[in-house]
Amino acid sequence: MKKLISLLIMAALTSGFTWGKSGTEKCEEAKQLAYGLASNTGRESRLEAESSIRQLCEDGAAGIYITGIGYEVAGNLDRALASYRSALRLDPDFAPANGRIGLIQLERGQEDEAAIELTKASRTHADPQYHRGLAKVFTNRKLYSLATYHYQEAIRSYPADAGLLAGLAHVYQESGQSEKAAEAYRRALALNPGDRQSLVGLATIHSSAGQYDLALEQLKKAEAAAPLDKEIHRLQADVYQKKGDMTSADSEMILAGLQPIRPAGNRSVNEGDDFLAAKNYAKAVAAYQADIASRPDSAELRQKLGNALMAAGRDDEAIAAFKEALVLRADNQELRYNLGTLYEKKGLHDEAVVEYRQALKFGENVDARNRLGDIYIQRGSIPQAIEQYRILLKANPDDQALQMKLGRAYVASNNGKDAIAAFREAVRINPDNIDAHRELAQLYKKGNLQDEAEKEYRELLRLKKDDTEVRNALTSIYVKKKSYDELTALLKESVDMNPQDSTLHYKLGLVHEFQKKYDAAEASYQEAIRLKEDNAKALNAMGRVKMKTGNIKEAKEYLEKAKAADPSLEETSLLLSNIRDELAPDPSKYKKYKKGKKGKKGKKGKKSSSKKGGKKSGGKSSKKATGKKASKGDR
Repeated sequence: MKKLISLLIMAALTSGFTWGKSGTEKCEEAKQLAYGLASNTGRESRLEAESSIRQLCEDGAAGIYITGIGYEVAGNLDRALASYRSALRLDPDFAPANGRIGLIQLERGQEDEAAIELTKASRTHADPQYHRGLAKVFTNRKLYSLATYHYQEAIRSYPADAGLLAGLAHVYQESGQSEKAAEAYRRALALNPGDRQSLVGLATIHSSAGQYDLALEQLKKAEAAAPLDKEIHRLQADVYQKKGDMTSADSEMILAGLQPIRPAGNRSVNEGDDFLAAKNYAKAVAAYQADIASRPDSAELRQKLGNALMAAGRDDEAIAAFKEALVLRADNQELRYNLGTLYEKKGLHDEAVVEYRQALKFGENVDARNRLGDIYIQRGSIPQAIEQYRILLKANPDDQALQMKLGRAYVASNNGKDAIAAFREAVRINPDNIDAHRELAQLYKKGNLQDEAEKEYRELLRLKKDDTEVRNALTSIYVKKKSYDELTALLKESVDMNPQDSTLHYKLGLVHEFQKKYDAAEASYQEAIRLKEDNAKALNAMGRVKMKTGNIKEAKEYLEKAKAADPSLEETSLLLSNIRDELAPDPSKYKKYKKGKKGKKGKKGKKSSSKKGGKKSGGKSSKKATGKKASKGDR
């Protein structure tokens, strides 16, 4: 029976019960045409495809999507977004709509939301614009491996796009891959010789490597393309200062709109420090560079220069300055730590670990050890991370953030016992630590410690009453423990907090039904249906209760509504089948009558005798069958 019902449901789904066979085929064809459209599709092909889509399935997901594109082309992005979301309501897997939503969100600066939509789209719909957008997001988030992948995918479709190549070069540069960066910049410049980003990027690489003349050569080309660009003049001033050409440096500083650097003899000894304290990083850098020109063997000045460059966000130059300082003085803990933070920022974790460990050789440094532990976690070196966190907690056992890190490290190493101990410590330090209670609840639940898990989930509800995830977890625990009174109270509280939530009323109805409180169950199901008329599960449940209470006619009405709302519900079909069996005439009587009429007189007499003698047993059999029906309905 179940197999037959499954086949019937599948047949209904594949035959297009909503639109009709021809309509379904047309909409599917329109969908395929929409998937064939991408940002690099030719104009004529695009217009032809859009026209075909409108003719095939104007009111379907593909047709509404094309309407959205029209709004987007007209500059009405709000209407475009509304259309794309309407398309997704009709077909939640319609990837082109996700893609357009993501690109609009990216344009509006909503990078987190854009990343979600573009990732969904890129799984099933090939469009290089998705990769371009994701590359930008991941570059800004400093997730350079992901950014590299998406730039490379975009470049496959647009190999002559200088902007994409420059973006890829920038990612290589930020991740410390200078040779790859330089090569990508050169490829971009071969396509667009005046590309500012590539010229400046290549100049920065040359300058960091001490190739000042090559750096100036690129910056002069950039200046020729944009002679009023003050940042290019400032960069040239920096390179001239490194070369020791203060006259040229002063000229470029003036063109950059900055004060020229005075000779060391005419300046305050602490001028660089004063500029740095005032957060005037450009002048601080210039002052330190001028001081270094007169005192090239000063590790302290190079360290200060590195600090100013780091504060200004000029990380590659800061790394170069710190390295030069370390050559002059290798036993400087602060230098090692700062260099480690810069490497970590660029995603160069191996180099960062080396510097943090070097920093710890010169004495305890809480920040260095903390960062070292965090990198070990990221690399999956859990035992080493636990070692660092335990050392830190010996000095400061009441640091709840460290207790949380230690607990999560134990979770990652499948050490539930020590993880629970660490999270309990975090709760001892701060009884209102939501994250610690949540971690404990999950560990207890995983260990099948239902009572302890229940306690933690209740604490979570005390701290955050409207936490849906926690309420669902508590519901699951109460069901397992058969704590129906607590379950009813929890669901009633949820309904009181969210009276417009149809699903919550339905769940409460289920509990009432299980306890055979059919009136209360009906009331909950009725409210669920009032709030959402096509709530198939609530309609099905109402039909089931009506059957249990003997209201077969009403049961049939609700079950038919449930089937219309969701034809895939197997229980609905089975219940309707039971109702039809109960209401149908007994076919056995018709068969016996037919057989008797055709038989001979002798057989007729025999049949009559058999009938007469079997009346009692027949009555019992009938009664037994009726009893079965009743119990089935009761279920």
